[in-house]
Amino acid sequence: MSVFAHDPVMHSESLPLGVEGPVLVACDGAPVSSEALFNAARLALRAFGGPLQLLGVCEPTPGVAAGMDVLPVPADLDEARRASMVEDLGRVLSISANGDPAWPVDVQMGSPSRVLAIEALRRHASVIVMGIGRHNPLDRLFGTETTLATLRESRVPVLAVGPNFPAYPMHAVVGLDFSVASVQAARLAARLVARLVAPSGRLALVHVRPRFEHPSVDWQAWDADYGRSLPPLFEQVRAQLDVPGGVIVDTVTVRGDPASSLLSFAQQAHCDLIAVGTQRYSFVERLVVGSVATRVLRASRCGVLAVPSA
Repeated sequence: MSVFAHDPVMHSESLPLGVEGPVLVACDGAPVSSEALFNAARLALRAFGGPLQLLGVCEPTPGVAAGMDVLPVPADLDEARRASMVEDLGRVLSISANGDPAWPVDVQMGSPSRVLAIEALRRHASVIVMGIGRHNPLDRLFGTETTLATLRESRVPVLAVGPNFPAYPMHAVVGLDFSVASVQAARLAARLVARLVAPSGRLALVHVRPRFEHPSVDWQAWDADYGRSLPPLFEQVRAQLDVPGGVIVDTVTVRGDPASSLLSFAQQAHCDLIAVGTQRYSFVERLVVGSVATRVLRASRCGVLAVPSA
């Protein structure tokens, strides 16, 4: 995000809209943070359309090793667990969504991140809404955090929210590196902070410049050219956003590490949402340097919208 390493800003007709299909809500039936999750679901429904679909994923019971053999899992055990999750989802839905009959419930067996990514693609979902949850160090090392694993596998946007996510977010910050994915993140974030009545929301487009400095003439010339290129690039993005009426758009440039700078700006500005575009990285790259989206998701105190590259 701090250098122009990705595709340049493209015309709006080249950007996928990503708002035609259903809103896919990932839920395991636990009552913790369900209110915030359904607040986010209703928000996505208003912003992107619908219908809204509730999906739970139950991981298959692993076999038990017994000496040289593996004891098979009873055939009806996983089905009983799946049926139990269906009941849990129905109970949470009746409490948090007022029993809205238009929200169908589906529970499937498999790896949660893989099933969510596949189902979102198969259903042409506009977004996956899910909780951020709590993670431990081993989860982070091996990539088993469900939300992060889903973000890495999904080809549709992921809206991850914590227990304090508001029903009507007012301020969103977008990490803008002028790639297609970051511009799409800005477009979707603008919809999420829009209102039918005043006051509407605020959208901050934040570009993080390199913090490295060098006294050489070549560096200073390059840095000056870099700075002069930013205003027209910001204007191109603003022209492509098709911002809903009433939404105020600010453009901000800061220096530093992309993830840390975005998190710091969001905290100081009391933002409700951070939106970023994501790129695909290898397993080794994630271990060594990680990604902006990963670091933001792990440390953010507000909701995170991650939009994958096309």
